[in-house]
Amino acid sequence: MDDIRNRFNLVAAIAATGAAIAFVGTIMSWSEFPKAIGFLDMVIYGMLTFVGILNIKPASTLRSAIWNSILGIFGIVIAGLNYFRIVDQIPDASAFMDVGLGIWLTFAGIIIFTIFSISDSVYKKKL
Repeated sequence: MDDIRNRFNLVAAIAATGAAIAFVGTIMSWSEFPKAIGFLDMVIYGMLTFVGILNIKPASTLRSAIWNSILGIFGIVIAGLNYFRIVDQIPDASAFMDVGLGIWLTFAGIIIFTIFSISDSVYKKKL
């Protein structure tokens, strides 16, 4: 078990997976609602995925884990704004799934990223 701990940060790997889910969800939302989701949104979630992948190595510092937590909260705010832009485009939206599956994948992925980034920063703070 120590061998795995020395090669990979599993919490950061789960966070990176959440960021990748959010990126895929953003692309799905963009394909359904191109006027609501912009290219910048896809770039932001792509960068979050890239940063999440870079932090899988166990040598990352507390500062990088805290920045990931802040970026995760920023990503949740962006997902919320994207949700409201999508809802504005659908005048007769009556159910949660009227906005498509992509935005919900984005929310799920960015929440996973944020929770595990916060967990990683709390763990590194104790060390």
